[in-house]
Amino acid sequence: MSRTIFARPGIGATARILQHGEQEMVRMPMDHAVLIMVRQGSKILRWQGRECLIKQGEAVAIAAGQVLDVTNLRPHEGVYESVWLNWQPELIEQYAADYGHARDYVRDVLPIGTLPAAFNLAYDGALAALSDAHNVPDAIARHRLTEMLLWLAGQGVHFRPGTPVTLHSRIRGLIAAAPADAWNGPALAAQLAMSEATLRRRLAGEGMSLSELLIDVRMSYALTLLQSTDRPVSQIALDAGYESPSRFAIRFRKRFGFAPTAIRGHQRTFATGAVIA
Repeated sequence: MSRTIFARPGIGATARILQHGEQEMVRMPMDHAVLIMVRQGSKILRWQGRECLIKQGEAVAIAAGQVLDVTNLRPHEGVYESVWLNWQPELIEQYAADYGHARDYVRDVLPIGTLPAAFNLAYDGALAALSDAHNVPDAIARHRLTEMLLWLAGQGVHFRPGTPVTLHSRIRGLIAAAPADAWNGPALAAQLAMSEATLRRRLAGEGMSLSELLIDVRMSYALTLLQSTDRPVSQIALDAGYESPSRFAIRFRKRFGFAPTAIRGHQRTFATGAVIA
C-alpha cells in the first residue's frame, strides 16, 4: 500500500514518515498541535537555544505555532520512521469547552517518553480512523482524536485552545490549502479583504516578505510529501506549484541545503526538464 497523508477537515491529520538521510531541516513550522511517535531511530529538536532528543519508542508533543530545527537520525540499520498525528484547532477548542481548561499547557516542545501499551492502542485507533474515511464516519474519527486528548491529559499534556493569529499565519493557511495555485499579492489580498499595499506593509512589519513566505510554505509542503508519501519528486514539484522539476530542486536546495532526493537516500544531479524519481 502506497503511503499518503490522511486528513479530515476540522478534525486532524496523520502520516508515516520515512527518511533515509540524516539532514538537518531548519526553521520547520508546526502549524497545528502535533504528537509524534518515533518508531525507528531518534529525533533531535532544537528551538530558542534549547534541544531535546526523542529516542526510539518515545513520543513528543509540540504546540501549534512553533518553528523548530529538526534532525531525524536513522538506526544502525534501516531508516528513520515515525508517525505524527495533529489536531485541527476546532477540535481542541471543542475539547476545552467539553472538559474544561487546564492550568498548564504545552508551551513549545514537551518530550513525553515511553507511553503505556493502552495509550499506543488508542493512538493506532486514531490513526486508523483518520486513514479510513470510506468506512469510519467523521463523528467516530472526531471521537477517537478527542480520546487521544484525554489520554494525553492523563500524562499531564494539554494543548492550548486557540493560537495567536498573525497575518503571516493566515497567509500560510491559505497557501498550504492549495500550494499549486497561482498565488500572488492581488489574489491573497482579495482573500483577506485588504489592499495589496496593506498586506505587504503588514507582512513587512512581521519581518517577512510575500515571496519568501510563498516559497517557504511550498518547500515545507514538499518536504512533508517527500517524507510521508511515495510520490515521485516530479509529481511533488507539480503539487508544490512548480512545473519544472529542476527549478523546484534549486528552490528546495536553497531552502534546506540538500537535494529533494536526499530525503529518500540518494543523490541525483538535475538536468533541465528532467524527471526526478
